[in-house]
Amino acid sequence: MGIKSIHSLLGPLDRPLVRLFGFLKWSFPLLGHVLASSGNRERRLLVVYDTSSQPFSIGDILTAQEGSLVLRERYGVDTVDFALVYDPKNPASSDAAFSSITESNALYHLASVLPVAQVNQHLGSLFLFNSHQQLARFISDASDQYHVWPSGWQCATRDYLYYEVFNDLLFDHYRQHHAIPHLTCRQHLAEWAERFFQEHARSQVPVTVNLRNNPAFQVHRNSQLDSWLGLFDHCRARYPAKFIVVCALAEVDPRLRSLPNVVIAKDHYTSVEQDLALIHTSAAHMGAGSGPASMAWFSEKPYLMVNTVYAPQQFAHEGMILQVEENIQRFWFANPSQRIAGGAETVDLLVDEFTRIWNEVYINRWQSAEAADSAP
Repeated sequence: MGIKSIHSLLGPLDRPLVRLFGFLKWSFPLLGHVLASSGNRERRLLVVYDTSSQPFSIGDILTAQEGSLVLRERYGVDTVDFALVYDPKNPASSDAAFSSITESNALYHLASVLPVAQVNQHLGSLFLFNSHQQLARFISDASDQYHVWPSGWQCATRDYLYYEVFNDLLFDHYRQHHAIPHLTCRQHLAEWAERFFQEHARSQVPVTVNLRNNPAFQVHRNSQLDSWLGLFDHCRARYPAKFIVVCALAEVDPRLRSLPNVVIAKDHYTSVEQDLALIHTSAAHMGAGSGPASMAWFSEKPYLMVNTVYAPQQFAHEGMILQVEENIQRFWFANPSQRIAGGAETVDLLVDEFTRIWNEVYINRWQSAEAADSAP
């Protein structure tokens, strides 16, 4: 009996049963493989990001995007759709850092993180749901069109996705392939970043620097601005480098504007996706261990992340954090030029690490007259 005949036979029970099967496939992925229709060969991956359990955080969304690249290869699909869901009455997780996000301003805050969805070269559709029930109905109705991550069970139990991406998806993928997929922005954003460098860095080598200067939350993670000013001053007469500072406009130290080898991205009205495109396209990256740094993690470019220490017990498997030197770590999938420094940064640390980074940079790529035509 054909599929159409079965649907006709079921009559009024058809739609409820289809939804039930769809919900079961989402909730129990192993069962989903048994119930999956073989008639649809163009399925997509749907990534669900629920702000009830996941932070309003650039870094966490980027990490979820990286997880989607692993799953895309695992399932053999081309396109990744991204669904963000929130509860209007309780739009944010219980973390005190997000206590200011309320029903009245939720859309304002969502507008600041939704553009991060563009930082996925395989992005298809972008969905925004203000109802978990509507999301569940959408997934149930479209179950034959999607592989869905995380599962309905994980959404219901509010699992934190960050550690699943690292401990399961990235760990298993690296073990099989000895590499991870690289997170890159969409082509039009990369081309925009190239034009930005041509205009503001000219023949100099662009190095993005993510500074953190938040006076209200976790001030111990803030950048040591005097140390960074010391690095920029040290490099002025020694390196043909242009430092592109990426941070919120309110975090800008006015002293930065007096330095000829520093460009403040927000002085040129960049959006969050443009800031991430600058990191993606730059020769190297340095800075605080906050959200935008994730863009450099999932790449091959040299980087230094400062004021961060990872304890091995934070991750599920031995060897996921490698102790390179007394104060230097790196992720197991990172190359030797991708380093994480513990403790507050000093001028000496930044100078030493910049020298190391500079030795890894292909300078001619940026100083060539044909740089504008080169790929990032």
